[in-house]
Amino acid sequence: MTAHELDKAGERLECMRDRRRARLTLGIAVAALAGATFLYQHTLALALLAGVGCSLVLALADTIRRRELLAGLALNSNAYMLPEVRRYGAKLVMYSGRARLAAALERVLSNSGLPGSYYLTDRVDKFRDDISGVAKALVAPGARVEPTSVARCWRLLTRAAESPLYNGRIPEDDLGFEFKRIRAGIQLG
Repeated sequence: MTAHELDKAGERLECMRDRRRARLTLGIAVAALAGATFLYQHTLALALLAGVGCSLVLALADTIRRRELLAGLALNSNAYMLPEVRRYGAKLVMYSGRARLAAALERVLSNSGLPGSYYLTDRVDKFRDDISGVAKALVAPGARVEPTSVARCWRLLTRAAESPLYNGRIPEDDLGFEFKRIRAGIQLG
């Protein structure tokens, strides 16, 4: 990621944050106005409340888009120059988050092959040792984990269309490659 691309990403994050705040502030102000007008003009108050609802939906959409952008940026080690990405990465490597991720990987192993499981059983079986190894390493005492590894692992579990764990159109060797990249960012102490 180039310096120019980092600057653009930082500007987008700021813009999304500012737009969300503006929409929430406007929603609060309009809600107060709706409350004041409700005693005198029910129709106007209901129209204002509908506007508040729209404002809240748009703020939620901004929040989701911002989180998606942060999750994508967290995959790139250069993006950690941005303070927001650095904070996001710090949350990713906290022990509680790593423990949740390890539990999710263990669920992949235990649920694979069961009815209703979306995991590709043959791939889970082939890379069972890699999956288990990463799960154990994430919660190992003294482990130092790169935020990019945690971000990459979450993406592997949550993005079915892009993940060789779910998508049979992606070569199965990509799954092994992903686990090697993830494992490379985990230093056992």
